[in-house]
Amino acid sequence: MKQIVLIVFSLFAIFAILWIRSNVISIEYRLSSLEEKKKKMLNERRLLLAEKSSLTSFVRINNVDGLFLVFPDRRKVVYISGNPESLVRTINFNRKN
Repeated sequence: MKQIVLIVFSLFAIFAILWIRSNVISIEYRLSSLEEKKKKMLNERRLLLAEKSSLTSFVRINNVDGLFLVFPDRRKVVYISGNPESLVRTINFNRKN
């Protein structure tokens, strides 16, 4: 009787070890695929940041469609405080009010 119990227990232990090992291997495969996905996402993020910086560079914005934007004269800059929607007015810098 003891031998049967010992054999059953041994078989149970072997199958339990094999089941645990197979689960560990499947988790390692999933982890590996997630690491590859992370690497691809980080590379894509790096490329998108580079594209963003090139699209928002001052030289590119300065030369968009041949507009050749320049900084305004300090005397022509108007600072608005409060609610800007209620203060909308037409401003003409060529004539004095």
